[in-house]
Amino acid sequence: MRFLLLAICCLLSIPSMGESPEAKIAVIIDDLGNNWELGRQAVDLPGAITYAVLPRRVYSVALAQRAHVAGKEVMLHLPMQASDGRRLGRGGLHLGLNRAEFARQVRLGLAAIPHAVGVNNHMGSLLTRHPGAMRWLMEDLGCFDRLYFVDSRTHVLTVARDSARAAGLSNAQRDVFLDNRQEPEYIRVQLRRLVAKAKQHGSAIAIGHPYPATLTVLAEELPALAAQGIRLVPVSRLVERERNDKLWHASSSPLPTVAKNSRQ
Repeated sequence: MRFLLLAICCLLSIPSMGESPEAKIAVIIDDLGNNWELGRQAVDLPGAITYAVLPRRVYSVALAQRAHVAGKEVMLHLPMQASDGRRLGRGGLHLGLNRAEFARQVRLGLAAIPHAVGVNNHMGSLLTRHPGAMRWLMEDLGCFDRLYFVDSRTHVLTVARDSARAAGLSNAQRDVFLDNRQEPEYIRVQLRRLVAKAKQHGSAIAIGHPYPATLTVLAEELPALAAQGIRLVPVSRLVERERNDKLWHASSSPLPTVAKNSRQ
């Protein structure tokens, strides 16, 4: 009898034929902090968009505060060294930093962005390929309670997400870039790719920027997501939860000398 009741409960919990569970997407808007008007327009977009704010820029704090007051999720958009030599700006991580300087930059970046609950990389096509530097980063992020990391995947050889998993950090990765080309039709195509990936895999994450074309397309398209069976959620809803009781803490661990000399 008990087995029969259990079987009935299991059958009732299975969706009926043709019924599919709601797919979820998260949209991250990167590079906030340099421009007030475009940043304000981005924060005022409808729905549970997540905002990645650059540290120590003119409008960083004000935009992070505005997003938080609006009930939106805020991340630190942490500058990392690129392979093409682009300037990092204030608060950037690069391979010339020693261990203590590296940790200090991470702490300053997090302190600069109020309400940040996660981190993703700004640029980083060079740094995210270095296992030693990524190990340091995830160790440092592990000193803060409940932070997650999203790998923006600015290079195909990135090891950032693998390092986050090894350190026990909640993590995710970008699936689609919305606006590599600042053309409305291209951005719409990328949004359709995002929706298709979410329906195939259950969820997907996109990254865009506060470009006028991106903001216009998102303002038009986001309200139509629900009719497509898509739910827009904060990034924290889609991160892979990791459990690791051996997280490193800066106060009790030795500090190696140079990031570029630390390899797995």
